[in-house]
Amino acid sequence: MPISLEQPFDDESFDEEKINFLKNLQANILKGHGREHVALLFLKIKDVGGTRLFLRDYPISDAYTQHIEVENFKKNQVPGGIIYLAFLSKAGLDVLGHGEKFTSDQPFIDGVRNDAAVLDGGETKSWQTELLEQSHVLLLLAYHDEVELARTLGNYVADFAVESSPLSVVYVQSGRGYRNADGEGVEHFGYVDGRSQPLLLTSQIRAEKIARRGGVNHYDPKAHLEQVLIKDPLGSSGFGSYFVFRKLEQNVADFKAAEEVLAHKLHLQGADKERAGAQVVGRFEDGTSLVQSAEPEGAPVTNNFNYDGDAEGGKCPFHSHIRKTNPRGSSPGGLEFDKRVQMARRGITYGVRLQHPDSKEFIDQPRDGVGLLFMSYQSSIEQQFRFMQTAWANNPDFPSGNVGIDPIIGQGQSNDHQWFPQYGSTANSVSLLFKGFVGLKGSEYFFTPSVNGLKNI
Repeated sequence: MPISLEQPFDDESFDEEKINFLKNLQANILKGHGREHVALLFLKIKDVGGTRLFLRDYPISDAYTQHIEVENFKKNQVPGGIIYLAFLSKAGLDVLGHGEKFTSDQPFIDGVRNDAAVLDGGETKSWQTELLEQSHVLLLLAYHDEVELARTLGNYVADFAVESSPLSVVYVQSGRGYRNADGEGVEHFGYVDGRSQPLLLTSQIRAEKIARRGGVNHYDPKAHLEQVLIKDPLGSSGFGSYFVFRKLEQNVADFKAAEEVLAHKLHLQGADKERAGAQVVGRFEDGTSLVQSAEPEGAPVTNNFNYDGDAEGGKCPFHSHIRKTNPRGSSPGGLEFDKRVQMARRGITYGVRLQHPDSKEFIDQPRDGVGLLFMSYQSSIEQQFRFMQTAWANNPDFPSGNVGIDPIIGQGQSNDHQWFPQYGSTANSVSLLFKGFVGLKGSEYFFTPSVNGLKNI
């Protein structure tokens, strides 16, 4: 029976067709690779024929091998090997002679540099110099051992530096994950990150229903494969995915100072001051959502909530980051529409931080040099990443009039203040402009080929 994209993938029983499907799909799409260290190599094509040979020989990691490694780790605690992934920009596809095969996603065709609505100030002035140069190929390497990953990365960089190499290095970017004392992944502002994801595997969906994770009676993150996969134009069979990369720099010191100002305006004292930042993010630092509790509760972080009981935004403000980017049925489009916009996010933090050895809380507060390498898979950049960024995060009138932009990732010239309520009531809300603590340092739209598509490039 052919694999249906109109349902999740059943990874709890296998036949030959399922195995072949996964062997032809790059790893990391259906489920995150789980490695704590990542290296991104942005490359430019110098020789078309040589690049084709390189990509055909590249040891791409497929989804079936990822599945086997995950099961082996569960049983024997043996970590998997290095993850090798490959992506092509529209400019790279053009050079390789395949650009005309991509006709359905206009943002991908036009390129992110021409997509003013997702740029800071509509321009690339905020980008670092290296990322201003057009890349054709992106290689992603990930591993749990930082030293071994650096050794493998160094070998690739040395090979590409040789004059006869068909590819040259535009830029190398590293990333590493940070975790709090509960083992949850955190971003540099200190908040648990990545909990709310569309679940594409039946094993994940079943695990989500277990009581300790909160269940799915208020919000079911189950997603169909068509949310992230499209038929690969590069091959006669197989599926690929559009991939968005954004380097987002975080000004931690000024963000934390703004949290203090907001706490003062809301008359929050002591431990209750944490609720100020929670009104910006929509969750407390430990991941507890504002609509679930007035106080942080600790791990495990549940995703089983909606905004049905907070129609006025008195608990979780309309402008808060998680409410803007996942309205959970509270947008004019309704629940199924809101879920369909969601992407498979596979980002990781970059930059080096100091953490307390026991509490794992961040000690330093840098103004630059740290941030998030946002990476996402979707079947449509237009209807998913771009829609979320422009129609939701950047829109001061979403989900209702005059609520302000997303205080974390919102872009635009709007100086409309956000309104922060006293918990449970909007009657005594305070006004504050909370923005400008995350800057775009570079971005690119890529396509993730199937394994066969890459081999036949």
